[in-house]
Amino acid sequence: MRILVTRPYPHCARTAARLRDMGHEVIEAPALEIVRRAPDEIDLGGVDALAITSSQAIGALAGHRQLPELARLAVYTVGARTAAAARELGFTSVLSAGGDARDLSRLIEACHGSGDILYFGARDRSGDLEKHLAAAGIGCRLIEVYQADPVASWPHEVNEALVKGEIDILLAYSTRSAEVCANLLRGLAPVMLPRMVALSAKAGAPLTALGPVEWAETPDEEALFLRALNRC
Repeated sequence: MRILVTRPYPHCARTAARLRDMGHEVIEAPALEIVRRAPDEIDLGGVDALAITSSQAIGALAGHRQLPELARLAVYTVGARTAAAARELGFTSVLSAGGDARDLSRLIEACHGSGDILYFGARDRSGDLEKHLAAAGIGCRLIEVYQADPVASWPHEVNEALVKGEIDILLAYSTRSAEVCANLLRGLAPVMLPRMVALSAKAGAPLTALGPVEWAETPDEEALFLRALNRC
């Protein structure tokens, strides 16, 4: 099967490698480009713990001069993969939620002490972590450490394969990437749409205007692969 992976690098390459190991042909076509923008100085005054909703945010902290200080704090992550990335970077006190901002908020509410939460996130965010924590009376300070910019277009060979119907499956990992994919696909019309499979119903919503969208039972890559490949 020919599978189009649309998540940003470096995750795109990692997902592509997994699929190739399973015997599939993979085209890497990120819909978003990650630009890191962590500030040089991070104010940790009054901070009790960190919240991180993406492994891209973990990557944005790599090499930061305050990383040793940050790594001594407890960190709450949105899911298992973000937790693993945090541990790889040197964080030792890591608690993981079930995969979305609401789950993360519940985890923080259940486990958090009295200080502020420092939330490392993206410039454009789909979750409402700050809102949920504020409703629970927990102080949350947001620092935007990366931005995800839409690509202007896919490479010619990707567009050609889509127009000819040579892509079997398109994988979408986030609402933002799905929005960009939908716009790019509209620009190619008429196009023979592949099966479109998303990490969640929310992530796949922007693609529903183009055609049927399937999604994983749980918002993780294992479930996404199970959904996408069970008909192959």
